[in-house]
Amino acid sequence: MDFEFLKQCASEVGVKLTQKQTERLAAYFDMVVEKNKAFNLTAITEEKDFAIKHIADSLAGISEIPQNSALLDIGAGAGFPSMPIAITREDVKVTALDSTAKKMNFISECARELKMTNVKTVAGRAEEQKNLFATFDVVTARAVSSLNILLELAMPMLKTGGRFIAYKTDESELDGAKCALATLGAKHLSTKSLSLPNGDSRAILVFEKVAPTPKQYPRLYGAIKKKPL
Repeated sequence: MDFEFLKQCASEVGVKLTQKQTERLAAYFDMVVEKNKAFNLTAITEEKDFAIKHIADSLAGISEIPQNSALLDIGAGAGFPSMPIAITREDVKVTALDSTAKKMNFISECARELKMTNVKTVAGRAEEQKNLFATFDVVTARAVSSLNILLELAMPMLKTGGRFIAYKTDESELDGAKCALATLGAKHLSTKSLSLPNGDSRAILVFEKVAPTPKQYPRLYGAIKKKPL
């Protein structure tokens, strides 16, 4: 991967990469492309597209993460945004969560290969991880589901006062999430709108958990999907 192009892409979303971070991100790209030959991790494998649509996009929300946070990435897949965040923010302890064990094994392999000590993985469904409830300062989700569904999965994971960062194209889902916000004890803090280096629009939606999650949430995923809040 072209290091200078990668640095430029990160710079355009407000992140100045060190040489070590650049090298790790490039090595991570190589590992994704290689593993992608064995099983499907991503449709985006051309290096410039990867730098923009996966790495720069993942880094777009990094300024919203407080120092020394414990962060959970729901629906982490091949590691977006969890791996770029972990690589560029070594103060943040990142837990990647996905229902596909192969993908979590891959992230664990990457972390070992890159000698990263701030990444761990959990294979399973978010709503079933009761031991993780109320243990995180930050939850992220990118390209996973609709906002009202994500809120029901994310809010139980947060400590009161914690933040949920949703990576979206725009704010269009906010109106439809008002009931979920009120029910789950959450409020919309801010929206950071930006353009990726290729011109694609992004909105980083930030929510705060202002009260403990009612004990009946989250419901089983089938119920969440069938009747979202």
